[in-house]
Amino acid sequence: MKYQNDGYHDASGVSAFKKLAWVLGGLLAIAFFVAVHYGVKSKKLEQERSTMTMSMEELDAQKVSLEGELINLDSSYQLQISENQELTVTLEERVKEVEDLKARVWTAKQKLAKSEEANAAINEKLAQLEELKTGLEGDIVALKETNLELIDANTQMAADLQVSKAEAVALNEKLAEVSERNDKLVQRLYTVAPAGFVAKNFAVTAQRRNNKLTAKAKQAEMINVSFDVNDVPKEFQKDEEIYLVLTTFDGNPVDVVQGKEVQVKSNEPIAIKAVDVEQTTLSDRQNIAMSFDAARDLESGMYNLLVYADHGFLGATTFQLQ
Repeated sequence: MKYQNDGYHDASGVSAFKKLAWVLGGLLAIAFFVAVHYGVKSKKLEQERSTMTMSMEELDAQKVSLEGELINLDSSYQLQISENQELTVTLEERVKEVEDLKARVWTAKQKLAKSEEANAAINEKLAQLEELKTGLEGDIVALKETNLELIDANTQMAADLQVSKAEAVALNEKLAEVSERNDKLVQRLYTVAPAGFVAKNFAVTAQRRNNKLTAKAKQAEMINVSFDVNDVPKEFQKDEEIYLVLTTFDGNPVDVVQGKEVQVKSNEPIAIKAVDVEQTTLSDRQNIAMSFDAARDLESGMYNLLVYADHGFLGATTFQLQ
């Protein structure tokens, strides 16, 4: 029994040893595999770490490179912006220049169109002038002939002018003589028939039918005269008839104008033919207007207008009709 127990114990010990050996072998195997696994993994990690270290260095290098490129790009960008601004200003200037050129071209076209119109008008005018030239050349020939006739007429006129000058001298002498006689007549009237006051500041006008003034005898319808009578003495400041008398320059009556025969009651009574009579009340000072119908029968020449009151001569003036 003991032998069997010892054998049993020996068999059990061998079996336990084998189990332990297997366990230790398994553990060793496991440890080996774990060591191998972790060694491989550690090596891999080391490689990855090395790779990552290299990647980080490369990334840093790339970062520095990129930062340098960024700085360069920023400088280029700022430069480009500056150039773009300058180009914008330049383009605006060019646009303005183009607009100015457009305006100048349009103006030039307008001027050209006007110039073409002007050229057409000038050509038309030149054609007219050419016709006029032809006509003028014919007129020149005719004028030369007329000039010869005028020379002959001028010679005759020169001869006639000498005669006219002689006649003018004679007429002036006669006019001077008549004027002297007229002045003597007026002075004599002041002497022989003084009214005690005088008429002054005479104004004479000839009037046409339409009330417009004229100097032509054949157009005159009415002769108007006005004058001042001032400083009238007290004894004559009363109702008075004023008479207007028309004569030729040499003192003769004018038969073509109707008048009223009147006797002036002066120191030496004077018979006159009054072409107008004005009833007035005299005061110290007054302006009197009178007129008569010329009836276009008066001839051109010099005329006298004499003014009388009931009791004497007041004054006279002279006027001319052409």
